[in-house]
Amino acid sequence: MEKLVVAGPRRLARSLLAELQHAGVVHIDPLRPAELGEFRLTPQEESELKRWEAIASGADRTLAVLGAVPAANTAFSGSLEEAEAQVKPWVERADVLGRERGALEEELQTIQLFGAAAQALAGLTHGIDQSPRFGVIPFLVGKAEELGPVRAALEAALQDRFLLDSAPMDKQVAAVVVVKRQELEAARSALSRLGLAELRFPGAYASLPLTQVARRMREREKIAPEELAGVREEIAKLGRESLAPLQALLTRARDEVLRYKTATDLAAGKYGMALMGWVPQDAKPKVEEALSKLRDQIVYTFEPVDEHHEADQVPVTLKNPAWAKPFELLHGFLNTPKYGSYDPTLNIALFFPLFFGMVVGDIGMALFFGYLAWFFGSRARQGKGVLIPLVNALITPPVGRDISKLLTWMAVSAGVWGFLYGEFFGTLFERLKLPGLNGGTLFYPNDGEHHGIFPILLNRLDVAETSTLLIVVSLALGILQLFYAFGLRAYMGFKHHHASHMWEGIGYLAGLTGIVAFAYTFLTGVGAPITTFILIAGLAVFAVAMFQVARSLGAIMGYLVMPIELLGKGGQILSYIRIYAVGLAGAVLYKLANDAGFAMADQLGPIGIVIGFLVGAIMFVLITLITIMGHVLQPIRLLWIEFGNNYGFFDEVGRAYRPFKSVRDQ
Repeated sequence: MEKLVVAGPRRLARSLLAELQHAGVVHIDPLRPAELGEFRLTPQEESELKRWEAIASGADRTLAVLGAVPAANTAFSGSLEEAEAQVKPWVERADVLGRERGALEEELQTIQLFGAAAQALAGLTHGIDQSPRFGVIPFLVGKAEELGPVRAALEAALQDRFLLDSAPMDKQVAAVVVVKRQELEAARSALSRLGLAELRFPGAYASLPLTQVARRMREREKIAPEELAGVREEIAKLGRESLAPLQALLTRARDEVLRYKTATDLAAGKYGMALMGWVPQDAKPKVEEALSKLRDQIVYTFEPVDEHHEADQVPVTLKNPAWAKPFELLHGFLNTPKYGSYDPTLNIALFFPLFFGMVVGDIGMALFFGYLAWFFGSRARQGKGVLIPLVNALITPPVGRDISKLLTWMAVSAGVWGFLYGEFFGTLFERLKLPGLNGGTLFYPNDGEHHGIFPILLNRLDVAETSTLLIVVSLALGILQLFYAFGLRAYMGFKHHHASHMWEGIGYLAGLTGIVAFAYTFLTGVGAPITTFILIAGLAVFAVAMFQVARSLGAIMGYLVMPIELLGKGGQILSYIRIYAVGLAGAVLYKLANDAGFAMADQLGPIGIVIGFLVGAIMFVLITLITIMGHVLQPIRLLWIEFGNNYGFFDEVGRAYRPFKSVRDQ
């Protein structure tokens, strides 16, 4: 990343911003030197900004009426006046049609909700609701038996000066109370004490008598759908006429608004202006090409970034290989690495699929994740998003494309480990006998007693045989991850002149090395002289580091916290056993589902095959729903917490690189 500083005449500010927006690679920061003031828009420019905002708002509102998603398009190339003239009739027409459609849809919804009740209630009043002397209170109850307490309450309040009638409906009972108008409030109070409220109709029906409500609803039930169809046809016609031009107008208006608002980030004097931004080194040619169009009227310079003093200000753009790029999703929402610090993307890209595959280790689940990868990828290729109803989140096509690639890696890893474990939805293909193999199966235990096509190379369900190996592999991965994390901690501390961070990394790395060496000898009884020396040397280095940290941060941090945390770091290595344990738990549950299904098939004959299949399938679905989140979260948690915390991922927050560019490119 390099710093860009541009200076030139004030009158060229918008031309400069237009060229930089077209280049789309400069992250512009507010420039506030003591010698210059803030760039302020002239009254004419403020007026133009408001007019472009009105165009953007109108176009956006019209597209909403059309049911179209605002999409970046080729920008409208005319003037502000031409844009206003073109968008105005479409906006006015869309506003009218939108109001008409909304009113008709609301009316039809009202008829659907209250139509049956209105007809039943009107039939009970026999026109009395239109009498000037009597008042009618309509209400609904769940059962006819509830009317007994109603009658008793009315008798207590009005003696015999009321009429109560009812009619059954589909799931409720419609009822009316008729009283003299001067006793309406007494009747309402009696109903209210029973928790009953007068039924009031919404909208235009609120002020009409029941008989007129029922009559109007019958009429509108026939006419309103035709009117709504006509309005929708008019909206569709408007869409055919205006969709592409509206999107072009919206693109241009948003670009113009962005330029006007970004202008306030510039510094300005009476006649001149200055701009400061940040440019990735590989994007300098684009900026130079854009600025060359104004080269005789402006001056600019690129300055290298001072990583030690400007790291807090420099925006960060992550540079990763194309295959690893999708894995930025797994840490980007948590934190942006500070400029000059470590980007964990490659580590996550290497180890997350590995951990996930070891945990899931099932070809059936690999096919499921492969389907998800295909689904997200196909939607992204079609330019469509994916709505997640549970959290009401829309995954945009670019994000969907990255999710598809990420899921593909997960599916491949789960498939490879599934082949090693010999698992397809647990032991399904270990139990399901294939025709033509004399009782053989697709996967079979390599014990000399079974036969089939593929021997199970690493049967994790055979705990006595494979648990030690898989636990050791999990611990080895934990040791590798934590040693790498503390090595990074020490290196980054040295690089950025943070002595306490450097000594923390050195101390924990040395201390853990000694503890791991001691644990190895304690468990195996091998290598005592060497491992004892490693333990003593590691603890000695840890003591020196602890002293240095105490000098930098204080005695409490150095002498008290570090020794306690060292033991905790050893526990974090043990937490990697969850790679084995969580996966084994899921495999046991799938085995249980297979055992239940095949037991029914064996005991109940032909009907048992059907019942066993259904029971097994239901159990598969339930087990998958229960375990899938844990199978995804446990591997990434190890990379977020055990690895990320220990090298300092969350210690410092970086600024995301947000280039100033057209909405077409966003």
